[in-house]
Amino acid sequence: MTPALPQPTRIGSARPSHLMNVAGVGSVVDLPSMSVVVRGLDAWPADAPVVSEPRLLAQVQRALPGAGVTSLRAAPWDPESADDPMANLGVPVTPFPRWLRCPVCHQLWPVDGVDQLELVHRFGRRPDLAKWVHSHCPRQATQAVTKRRACIPARFLVACRRGHLDEFPYVDFVHVRSERPCPGAQLEMRDAGSILGPRVTVSCTACRARRNISEAAGTRGAKTLPTCRGRHPHLQTFEPCGEPLRLLVLGASNLWFNVTLSALHLPADDPVSTAVAENWQLLSGLTELPAATLRATISRIPELRALHELTESELVSALDDERRRRESLLDGDEGARADIRDAEWELLCHPTTTKADEDFLARPTPVPRQLAGLLRTVVQVERLREVQASIGFTRIDAPDRSDLDGRAPLSSGRVGWVAALERRGEGVFLELHEAAVSAWCDRVGEHPDVVALRRAYGRWRANRDLAEDPGFLLARYLLVHTLSHLLLRTVALECGYSQASIRERLYVGSPTAPAAGFLLSAAASDSEGTLGGLVALGEAKYLGRLFDQALTDAQGCSSDPLCAERLPEPPSDSLHGAACHACLFVSETSCEVGNRWLHRGVVVDLGNSLSFEW
Repeated sequence: MTPALPQPTRIGSARPSHLMNVAGVGSVVDLPSMSVVVRGLDAWPADAPVVSEPRLLAQVQRALPGAGVTSLRAAPWDPESADDPMANLGVPVTPFPRWLRCPVCHQLWPVDGVDQLELVHRFGRRPDLAKWVHSHCPRQATQAVTKRRACIPARFLVACRRGHLDEFPYVDFVHVRSERPCPGAQLEMRDAGSILGPRVTVSCTACRARRNISEAAGTRGAKTLPTCRGRHPHLQTFEPCGEPLRLLVLGASNLWFNVTLSALHLPADDPVSTAVAENWQLLSGLTELPAATLRATISRIPELRALHELTESELVSALDDERRRRESLLDGDEGARADIRDAEWELLCHPTTTKADEDFLARPTPVPRQLAGLLRTVVQVERLREVQASIGFTRIDAPDRSDLDGRAPLSSGRVGWVAALERRGEGVFLELHEAAVSAWCDRVGEHPDVVALRRAYGRWRANRDLAEDPGFLLARYLLVHTLSHLLLRTVALECGYSQASIRERLYVGSPTAPAAGFLLSAAASDSEGTLGGLVALGEAKYLGRLFDQALTDAQGCSSDPLCAERLPEPPSDSLHGAACHACLFVSETSCEVGNRWLHRGVVVDLGNSLSFEW
C-alpha cells in the first residue's frame, strides 16, 4: 500500500484476497501506526494482470452499464517482491480519518490546515514504522521526533446508507450549545471505561465547552448530527446527498461491505470459442484488419495457439460470432442474459470426466444410504477455479442478494476495468431431490414462521427504499441455506481448513427454473490451490456421518430457548429465525448473504411443524 503523498512510499501490506473481501476500494484499513482509506480505481496502476473469465465479465458489464468495463484485472502484486520494502508496487491509499489524537497530551488535531502533525517515515525500508507524531506536544518536547509516540486516529466517523463516509464534526459538535463563537478551537479527547455506551468526552480548552460522544450515538443521537454532505474519501469528491448520518466507530464491521459478482470456470466444448472469449480484449483491436493480415498476426502470438490452424474464413467467422454474442448480452437478449449460475448448475448436476480441464474436474460419488431421500447427487469437485469481481460497496447495511443498484462507486470516471481475484481449490457439491423440495415449499408456504420472515423482508426492503422482490423463493432459500451452514460448520472441524476458508455457493434457481443445491469449496489465491482435505469428505463413508452430526448439533443450541423461539416481529427487519452465532452463523467470508435466511426449524423438529422430512 502506498499513501497519497507527493512521493508515494510503502507503508504497509495486505494480501490480494484481503483487498477483495475485507479491505477493498473505499474501506478503512488499520496499518501498524495509522489508518488509511483505499483509493478508487482511478488511482490504481492500470497495468495489472488481466484475469480471464468471459462469463463473469459479461455479468459485470450488465451490472455496470455505463462504466465501459472491458476487462477484469488482478490487484497489483508481485510475489517475488512481496517481502522487499523498497518495491514500488501497491495500492494507493490516503490517511483517513484525518483527525488524530496524541496519546500523551490527548490533544485532537486535523492533519490538514495546522502545523501540529508530522509524518515520520524511514525512507520506506521499515513500512511498519511509518507514523504521524505530534510535533508540538508539550509533554514530548525533549524527545526526538522519530522517538515520539504515534498519534492515534480519532475513532469516530459518520456515514450514510448511500455509501458516503466523513469525519465526525468535532468542532461543531462540541460548540453546538455555545452562545458565542469560539476564538480558536483547541480540542482534547479523553475516554473512560463504561458498559453503558461510549464515555468519550471532547472538550475545547479555548472556551471550556465540552460534550460526550454518547449524545450522538443511537437513533436519538443521529437526530443531533448534520445531514450528509456526500463525501467519498476514496475518490476525494463530494456530491449532493442530504441523507441522515449515523455515528460509526473505526473498525466497525458495518463500515464497509463489498458488492461482488463471481463465477466458476467451466470447461468449454469448443477450444476455439474459448480462446477467442478469453483473449477478446486483444482480438477486438484486430477485427478491422484484412483476413490475411489478421491470420498472420495471430500466428505470431503464442497465447492464441488454439487459433493458429484456422483458415482465414474460419478465423473471421469465430471473431464475428464472439462480437455478436457480446452485443446480445449488452442489448438485452434474455436467452443470453441467463443467470450466471445456470450453466454451473447444469454441469455440476451432470458431471463427467470428459468435460474437464486444468481448472475444473468433477466426479460423481455415491449418495450415503441414510441420505437417499434428501440428496439426488453428490459430486466431488477435485479442481475448480473461481473468479470474483468487485463492482461496488455499501456501508451500514450489507447488500441484498438481488440488489446491485444501491452501491457506492469504485471510481469517479471510466477506467474500463474492475478489480478481480481468482482462486483455485476443491469442493463438494450436493443436489437435493427437486420433487421433495417442491412439495415441502408448497406445504410451508403459509406457515407462520415463513409468513413472519416474508413480512420482515418487506420491512427490510421498505426501510431501504427498495422495491419488492416477488421472484424470491423464500422457503427454498431457507432450506438450502440452512443445510449449507450446518454442513459447513461440521466439515470445518475435520477437513483441515478453518471455517472462514470454506465458502458456500447456493443454487436456488428462479420461479420458472427452480434448483436446490449448494457447493462448499475451499480455494486459495495462488496457483497451487488446496490439498484435498475437503473433497475427500464427499465420500459416502464420511458424508453420511457428517450429516448425522450436523443434524444432531442442530437439535439444540446453547442459546435455547431464546434461539429456538426467535422470529422477527414488527418493527424488526432481521431476516433469520432460529439461528445465532452458537448454532448456524458463520464468518462473513463464508456466507453469501451475511447470515440471513437461516432457521434451524426447517431441518429439525423444534415443535413448529416446519421441518423438512426425508
